[in-house]
Parts: sequence; structure tokens; C-alpha cells
Amino acid sequence: MARKEIRVASERWAKTKTPVPVKRVSTKSAASEVKGPEKIQLKNLRMPFDILDFKKAYRSSSADRFLIIKTGVAARKVYDLATKLNVSQDLIIKRLGLSKSTISRKVQADQTLTADQSERVLGMSKLVGLVETIVEESGDLERSKDFDAAAWLENWLSQPNPALGGELPTMYLDTREGQEILSSLIAQMQSGAYA
Repeated sequence: MARKEIRVASERWAKTKTPVPVKRVSTKSAASEVKGPEKIQLKNLRMPFDILDFKKAYRSSSADRFLIIKTGVAARKVYDLATKLNVSQDLIIKRLGLSKSTISRKVQADQTLTADQSERVLGMSKLVGLVETIVEESGDLERSKDFDAAAWLENWLSQPNPALGGELPTMYLDTREGQEILSSLIAQMQSGAYA
């Protein structure tokens, strides 16, 4: 096929292809109200797991986590996460670099977080899941039953860490890269490495 034919064919295809507007929805109830072509993109809106199931958040596939991030974590989960971690809502919002007014507004409107915000909240869940997994894999089932991974993580996050130059680990929670650094430090503890 000559270049001219390719160009003409692609122009014809472009003319017949009408762009479909994508409507971002914030809740499942809003998704049920979507009509037309947008409905196709939302038919599988089901979350693969609850982000408060910390082990699943940690052990899940990248594809499942990607789906949760792109779909958006329900804003109210930020408050639920604070409760699970036994910290104030204001503290978890601050640590994750979120806006208190934005979270409050989104909770009131039953909306989801943006992808960036969802990624930070999911990352925090993964950290708790990592601690739970390490304790579970330690082999001492009796001790692991009574172990509170969320409380341990909260304590660890609140203490200056020599591996971070004496900084508080909480300073690393508001970015994905920072959370990865913390994840590596926690994983090193399992092998007895300096963390």
C-alpha cells in the first residue's frame, strides 16, 4: 500500500470513528445512572478487594491495585484507615499529604479519591499488610495471632529512624517512592538487616 493510500485510509477511519466522551463517576450509584457508551466502561466497577484488608492489599496483583487506583478509593476509607491504625483522621490525612477539606467534601458527597490520592491510601494499606505478612511468615503462629500490625507500624512510623538519617518515617508516606523506601526498610527487618 502506498503512503497516499495509507493516509487516505486513516483519514477515512478517523472520520467514521466518533469520539466517545468519557464521564468520570465518583460512586457506584452514580455509575448506575450513566447511560450510553460510557456505560460499557463502567460495567466492571467492582473492586477486587477492600483496601482495609491489609494482607490482600499487600499480596494482590499489580493489575488489581491498578484497577483500585484508577477506579478510585472511596474517600470514607481514609477515615476507616485512621480508625484501623488508631490515629486521628487529621493525622492520617496530613501524613498522606491529603487536603482535609477535600477529603471532608468527598466523604459528604460519597465520592472517590483521585488516582494520586488513592495510590497513597492504598500504599499505606500495603505497608500494614507487609508487616502482617512478615509476622505471619515468622513461623510463630501463637505470637502472630495477638500481634497488632497496625499498632506496630504506627509506633515504627513515629520513631526517628537511623536508616533515614534520623528522620521520622512518617515524612515518607505522602509519595509512592517514599512508601517504597519504607517498604524496603520494613522488609529488611525480616532478614535482620539494619533498618
